[in-house]
Amino acid sequence: MTRFILTFCLFALLSCNSNQSQTQELALATHQPEATLTCKKGPLEYSVFNEPDMNKELFAVKFYAIPKSQSVHQLIIDMRLKNGGHFVSPNATRDFSGKFTVIMDDTDAFDFEGDLIENPLTEEEIDLHPFVNGPINWVRKNTTYTQQIELNTTEEFEVKGYIQFTIEPACTLEKVPFIIKNNGDKLTFEFFGC
Repeated sequence: MTRFILTFCLFALLSCNSNQSQTQELALATHQPEATLTCKKGPLEYSVFNEPDMNKELFAVKFYAIPKSQSVHQLIIDMRLKNGGHFVSPNATRDFSGKFTVIMDDTDAFDFEGDLIENPLTEEEIDLHPFVNGPINWVRKNTTYTQQIELNTTEEFEVKGYIQFTIEPACTLEKVPFIIKNNGDKLTFEFFGC
């Protein structure tokens, strides 16, 4: 029995420990972009994809807004995956602590119209890994998430938030901050941290 517990602990330690230092560097770079990331006078574009020496990263993110009318906009989260990176879809039916989630400050400046739309839509599969052991929706391809909003004001505002998910196979919880800004005539949705 002790041998089984020891083997299980060793397996868990090895599966969740790979690329941990690389992810910590990325988290630091969010606060100190000159270290490894490129800022272009505003939003960060595909954070790690702009750097040719960042070949070991598992993902990159881009935020942007598309106006549909004066008051209706689509907020787009563009997730780019690399090197076998994958994460749990927000459409997974089971409860996972590392499921892709969008978290933002409360605001009266806009209302959400409809649900968060995933494209391409993931399909449920059975994963026999001991930490999953059942149905799950893995995002394994480059994917966009679209949320339509309707503005309730023409006044200037700023709303901060972040996306949160566990990136596999690194097994690390990632939080990528963003800001939604309206300067009266243009709504922007961008990386926050530069």
